[in-house]
Amino acid sequence: MWRFQSCKSLLYLFVLSFVIPVWCRPTLVLNEDSRGIIPIASFGFLAGGQLKLEWSDLKLTTPSASGSLAFYVRKTLSEDATYMVDDNMAEALDPDVETQCFLDAEFVSDEVADGITIIVDIDATKPEGSYEHTIQPDEEFLWTVHLINCKPSALTITLKTTEINPGPNYLSAGDSPLPTVYGVSSITFFVAAAIWGFLLFRNKSQRVFKSHYLMLALMAFVGIDKACESAKYHYMKIGVVAEGWTIGFYIFAFIKGSLSILIIVLIASGWMFIKPFLSSRDKRIISIIIPLQVLANIGSFFVSETAIGSMNWSFWRDMVPIADLAACGVMLWTILQTRKHLNQGSEADGKELDVLMKYKLWSTFYIVTLVYLYVTRILVGFLQVALPYRYINWLGEAVSEIATLLFYIFIGYKFRPYSDNPYMQVPTDDEEEDEDYEQDLPTSREAHGLQQISRREPSGQEV
Repeated sequence: MWRFQSCKSLLYLFVLSFVIPVWCRPTLVLNEDSRGIIPIASFGFLAGGQLKLEWSDLKLTTPSASGSLAFYVRKTLSEDATYMVDDNMAEALDPDVETQCFLDAEFVSDEVADGITIIVDIDATKPEGSYEHTIQPDEEFLWTVHLINCKPSALTITLKTTEINPGPNYLSAGDSPLPTVYGVSSITFFVAAAIWGFLLFRNKSQRVFKSHYLMLALMAFVGIDKACESAKYHYMKIGVVAEGWTIGFYIFAFIKGSLSILIIVLIASGWMFIKPFLSSRDKRIISIIIPLQVLANIGSFFVSETAIGSMNWSFWRDMVPIADLAACGVMLWTILQTRKHLNQGSEADGKELDVLMKYKLWSTFYIVTLVYLYVTRILVGFLQVALPYRYINWLGEAVSEIATLLFYIFIGYKFRPYSDNPYMQVPTDDEEEDEDYEQDLPTSREAHGLQQISRREPSGQEV
């Protein structure tokens, strides 16, 4: 009985380490910020929801400066409309007029008259203040909040933003289904990992490579990552901080992202099942991909844990897609280089049929990889921008998860271990396409106890 109570207490402490009550959006602290337009929040509201803005420690470097200081609250239907607002902000400001204020633009007055925009004036003479608004049935939109400073003075302020949908639900309308999306995705990937593990165990007497186990590890890490992400959003939805799940999500997201890109690149370069070791080019690829993944994960952490509107948030928000696209660029470069070598090799004497077989065999993999990158990086991004606010995040993420699962199923089917798999029967004797690989070949083969490939006379000519 005592042991049972002890185990129960340990389990309780373990759960508490993952869940800390009272979740809220990170507080924004600005210190002598001279920006004229500062993004604050973007949230999809449903009827009965509540927006609350609370500020304190308000100071201006020039207290007597004239000009407006206000929140610009606008209702839109999609992220695309939000980007149009940002463009209008830039166009509304005449660079030749230093004293012009965005709030004086004609389209802002029209929006206020139409009920699209709400201007919340801030009394600069008071260090504290608040604004609260309850969402009505005709106000179910994507609400964006910007802090507008038209005073010729730097601003210091501490701002807390609270957005709640009925429930209470602390997630935006477009984020609410995310716990379910990631939960279903996690279960699916765990099932896929179990099936793949069963295939490896059943066919262990066949041609099972270490790369097959690497693919099994990838599926397991994806499942764990999605489980952590589902738990993270679940606790955010009900209003508690899940620090343990959040930390777990970032750790496994890094492992999953690195493994995923590495496996795709190394399969594309032929290392996974054709080359017995890494070439110098493969090593350079790895040395590029790992830092990019580290950068992307750091950016994701800052975007999630830093208040919107801070200078760091804007920088890391832009850095995440740049790092991701750079990693995808490495993938594309590897694919194109390999196809180029295979295509050019078809003209070599005595290798036409073998190289042509290689080219046709791997073309399907290359095409599917390009489709996968297009769907998850371009199509999903387009959906996130163009869809109505209720579908902004969850539907795009669902499409991305389905595309990723189908892509992994394709890889598993093509490279499954069985004796007649043509991907594992491509000869490697003297037919390496990569020049760097050929340079590494003698040393590596000697390390493997193989014979010397060629011998040269003192003149340097091959015999």
